[in-house]
Amino acid sequence: MAKKIENIYKSYLDGSINRVDLDTLLCYFEQASDAELEDLTSLVFNNFELDITEEPFVEHISVIRQRLEDKLSESKKKPFKLGQIWWAAASILLALGIGTWFYMGQDASDMPIVAPSEHILYVKDKLGKEIAISPETDSIWEMGDIAFSRIDSQTVKVIALGKKPSLQTIYTPNSDFKLVLEDGSKITLNAASTLQFQIPFGLQERDVSLTGEGYFEVAHDVQRPFIVHSGVARVEVLGTVFNVRNYANDGHVITSLLSGRIALSKAGSTERIVLHPGETAVTDHKGIHLENLAPKQVSAWTIGYFEYRDQPISTILSDLSRWYAVDVDTSTLPADQAIFMKVRKNIPLQEMLDLLNEASGLNFQVEHKKITLKTTNKNNNN
Repeated sequence: MAKKIENIYKSYLDGSINRVDLDTLLCYFEQASDAELEDLTSLVFNNFELDITEEPFVEHISVIRQRLEDKLSESKKKPFKLGQIWWAAASILLALGIGTWFYMGQDASDMPIVAPSEHILYVKDKLGKEIAISPETDSIWEMGDIAFSRIDSQTVKVIALGKKPSLQTIYTPNSDFKLVLEDGSKITLNAASTLQFQIPFGLQERDVSLTGEGYFEVAHDVQRPFIVHSGVARVEVLGTVFNVRNYANDGHVITSLLSGRIALSKAGSTERIVLHPGETAVTDHKGIHLENLAPKQVSAWTIGYFEYRDQPISTILSDLSRWYAVDVDTSTLPADQAIFMKVRKNIPLQEMLDLLNEASGLNFQVEHKKITLKTTNKNNNN
């Protein structure tokens, strides 16, 4: 790949491109092979764990070509506006499904600032006593039959104080939080997720119940299988890494295996399958079936990203609702529209919605702590 093309593409992404170079870049996109285009567009994504060959790449490149043509045509009619170039860059990144965030052009005083919620974990014992664990909480503390030791601002170690099992309920409302259990297993809870378990674990097995979403890194113990009960799904493992998603409005349980092996069964049924690394299964009222969802995509939330590949807008908005602690007006959502998007989770909600609008061609706004779809579509060409 010519170094000049690399530099031109990077100048397009950072907003410094001129009209001549834009024309050159468009010509390159029209003539280059898919392999050359993959090499070019992957230049700025070295920090992302993503196999771009998993995407419908040809469709994405056609979107990029159209964006370049539109911007070039527009630039011949009027002088460049760097804000529009930034938005074009964001559109390309979102179309590829590996978007980062760019935000320019709007007056920040005109919109509410809704930031991601503070990382807080709540613990409730069998008697209903509850404490909140936040970054300001002491590093070590006790609550009945259980103690906690802070590892960092988003991680605590759970310690049993007695030998008699005690039921504990741990949940996080609008943030993620990691637990290190007494057997060494690690569980990261996503927003609006609840974990219930007996501590200490029994001698025969290690049982937990999950509502919401959790990322499990289970310590190997051949004598005590680790069992996750989540909705209609039951996951049995010895030692492995997997993700389970079970939000009520999803209507199903998604289980994705990153390493090891798990046995997945459905409650009240003899149906049972074994998942291998790289496989994702959906458990619902119809049974268990494999889905074409990459585990790295499903678990992107654990490393600070929202990542969607051809997923419904309703799913994306539900995730944003939990993460930013806002409501969503679902009465006017398109039923069948799906998009590709990968965005960092630490940006304000309005910036997130601006990127979603750019990717979808719709116009979502937040008003009074509620996300609403405006009836007039956003004009992508400004």
